[in-house]
Amino acid sequence: MAAFTPFEVNVVASLTGKTISIQTSAAGSSIAGVLDSTGSYAPHVQIANAGSNWVWCRFTTEAVPTATQADTPLAPNSVRLYINPVPAGKLGIAVLISVSTSQLVYFTPGQGGVS
Repeated sequence: MAAFTPFEVNVVASLTGKTISIQTSAAGSSIAGVLDSTGSYAPHVQIANAGSNWVWCRFTTEAVPTATQADTPLAPNSVRLYINPVPAGKLGIAVLISVSTSQLVYFTPGQGGVS
């Protein structure tokens, strides 16, 4: 039944626990960030690739992760929903792009099965 529950953004999260963005820059450079859901419960993470190029995302318990092309690919202009491996804490995230361009990838904590 969870797949039919709409995605609900965490609004009870700490100030740094809401949507964060990572902006890509140079080809082959992994850019890291932290999604902080401490003090709230976010079993899912919605990831939106707002750019026109493929990106690879890594989300992990590591403090400063590095994304590679072996991590989760995300198609251009798409939104996907994933299980949060750290639903009530700090999730390390990283984004890699294979071209020299700048684009934004958004990470939103919350819960639900449909985004």
